[in-house]
Amino acid sequence: MKNVKELYFVWLLILFVEIIWLYIVEDMSNTTGDLLIVITVIAVTLTVGAVGLKVFSDDGD
Repeated sequence: MKNVKELYFVWLLILFVEIIWLYIVEDMSNTTGDLLIVITVIAVTLTVGAVGLKVFSDDGD
């Protein structure tokens, strides 16, 4: 796929927004549950993004 670079930049943008969201939730929330939800979303985004980039890359590895 030729647009892997664009997908990578979109993935980084989403991660950046999620990191900002993490700081906001950490600052405004007193519950551990809210923080765990944000951390779980970030972990899933990292995993799905990494696997997706590997699948759509033209390496053949």
